[in-house]
Amino acid sequence: MIRTLVVIAALAFAGAAAAQDPHAGHNMQAAAAAPRSGITTVPADGAMTHGSPERFSATFPHPMILKTVTLTAEGQAPVVVAVPAAPAAATVSVALPPLTPNTYTAAWTAEGPDGHRMSGSISFMVH
Repeated sequence: MIRTLVVIAALAFAGAAAAQDPHAGHNMQAAAAAPRSGITTVPADGAMTHGSPERFSATFPHPMILKTVTLTAEGQAPVVVAVPAAPAAATVSVALPPLTPNTYTAAWTAEGPDGHRMSGSISFMVH
């Protein structure tokens, strides 16, 4: 009887602790619904846009400073996008030049206020 009560109390405590943990309840399905890196971009990876997107933006789990964005497309010279200096923010963006219909790769780098660097790339199609 006492052993049963101890087990029940331990399970109740574990459930209460999990309820207070902001990461409790994460599972594979939830992880599959969001990018593994926690970074989202506009345009999104694999997006098909109708017309040239006006901006590239990235949303990070913590403030970052966008450092570089380079666009490449088959048959075209790479385009280095001018990234103006800006303070660290969770969402950073830069204006894009007009893009002709093609499939583009946007490679980016960003830096945190503490100096840590992140980089990535996405592909999107302009119709």
